[in-house]
Amino acid sequence: MTDALSRLLDAADVSGWTGLPADAAETLGIEAGAAPAFDGLLGDPPAMTSWVPLSTRRFTDGLRAWVREGRVVLIEGVMPVDDEGGLLAIPELGEPDAELDHVFGPLTITGGERVYAARGLAVCVNPKSGVLLGVRGYAPTTPEAYRRLLRPVPVPELRLAEGGAP
Repeated sequence: MTDALSRLLDAADVSGWTGLPADAAETLGIEAGAAPAFDGLLGDPPAMTSWVPLSTRRFTDGLRAWVREGRVVLIEGVMPVDDEGGLLAIPELGEPDAELDHVFGPLTITGGERVYAARGLAVCVNPKSGVLLGVRGYAPTTPEAYRRLLRPVPVPELRLAEGGAP
């Protein structure tokens, strides 16, 4: 496993991230042709894409490897915490290539997704609180290609009426 991939998975450290390695599926033990566990949507227009959950203690809301044709195209970790379970601060990464709105549960955070496409990285943040909400690692590309092919489409939350069923 590359040092940068290991730091992202084990510590949510993206400081040295320069892009998802081509052999990420093999490195992560994701076998070609094996039935992925779940399907979700990536890109705009949305394309059905499989994802595999990865074992993690660092990302409290999960860590996923998104897979197309046997290749990992995106690693996504949500709600990273430190060793004591505390929230992490937004990393200092310089000026992003693009800023997008980020859907986090029922909230839309204006400018909450900072895209560093040339580095193959997007970080989801709450700028008001200074908290890192998630990281997305992929192969270097352009901001437009990230939006069109790799950006996860949020799943709408089901809200139940008080005491009712859907």
